[in-house]
Amino acid sequence: MLKKSYFKFIFLFFLILSFYFNACSNHEQIRKSAIYYFEEGNSALKQRDYQIAIWNFQKAINLDSESPSFHYNLGLVYFEIGNYNESIESFKRVKSLVPNQTDTYYNLALAHYKMSDSRMADIYYNRYQDMLSLRKAQERLKKVKKEQEKKARISDSEYKSKVLTESSSIPKKKSSLKNTSKKGTLKIPNWEN
Repeated sequence: MLKKSYFKFIFLFFLILSFYFNACSNHEQIRKSAIYYFEEGNSALKQRDYQIAIWNFQKAINLDSESPSFHYNLGLVYFEIGNYNESIESFKRVKSLVPNQTDTYYNLALAHYKMSDSRMADIYYNRYQDMLSLRKAQERLKKVKKEQEKKARISDSEYKSKVLTESSSIPKKKSSLKNTSKKGTLKIPNWEN
């Protein structure tokens, strides 16, 4: 009885394991298919074949809806053909997936501007400007930190070399003790003077 339940357990374990690996394999295959459709969409977009590009990007999104690039490029195509509502929806999806993508805010501002919605265009454009300013400030901060680290390294190395040169340039006191005299014999110093 125990042997029979043991075999059932082993059988179920391997069955579940095979489903797991099969699911991982399917997930990888789905991802590859989504990338294929995305690349086909990019090719169609470059050739200005917008309907084919839309079809390929939508197919890619149906396979992998969490990739911001798929939504972003779909938004670009919709913008190119003048379908600003769909463009805005695609860019909003990108914004929800990648909130710090500055280009998305710029494109949202542009699409709202094209729809004569100046209030939303201003909001998104101001957000875009704020994000650019923040990015530039962060880049400047990194640059300043690198320069400070470089100066600190240079200062440390200059200090060490200065200490070494000072220690090597200290005049050595001549000892009153002489090891040998002119004749090569030992001479005892005169301690009484």
